[in-house]
Amino acid sequence: MLSGVSMTSNEERMKFLLQMHKVYWSNISRAEDACWKMMAAYTALIAGLTFSVPFIGYSGFLGVFIPFSFMSVIISLNANLWFLRNISLISNLEKEFLSDKDYNYLIPRRWAQKYPFLNSEPWWVFVSVYFSVCVIITFFIIFPKINCTERKFAISLFLIFSFFTIFYGWWMWRRYKRFKAEAPGKQLS
Repeated sequence: MLSGVSMTSNEERMKFLLQMHKVYWSNISRAEDACWKMMAAYTALIAGLTFSVPFIGYSGFLGVFIPFSFMSVIISLNANLWFLRNISLISNLEKEFLSDKDYNYLIPRRWAQKYPFLNSEPWWVFVSVYFSVCVIITFFIIFPKINCTERKFAISLFLIFSFFTIFYGWWMWRRYKRFKAEAPGKQLS
């Protein structure tokens, strides 16, 4: 019984599923907002670090910049996983409401399929941008200005955070693969 109205259990289920559908779309919007906020923080960090180089030096710049860059990549990978989870759940719910004949009429049939982990959604653009900016600033802008010891520090930091980021991305991919296997949704004919 919802809102004091007597309904059959099927009506209650449908209302619940529609509410879930709304929440999943809301979750996608929230994750996208978080990524744009991260981009703003990243841009502000670069500006702030640039102004602070006379005080902290290039090693100080890289000591903050490299970990923050990879943290931004990790946040984007996590947002990708949440996007995939929510869009997959939306697809599963739509299969409950739409009949087979609604596909390729109301919505494309391909939308009923699960996205691959590596996809064309904005999360991967963020991953690429953060990584590219990190490489360009570290190795093409700052590297020529630092001594051998500072270069070793920068390379070590870059490799350590690369390893953790690759491991995290692999772990996110495994989690999504497991999710797809455990929640495939209704099969279309």
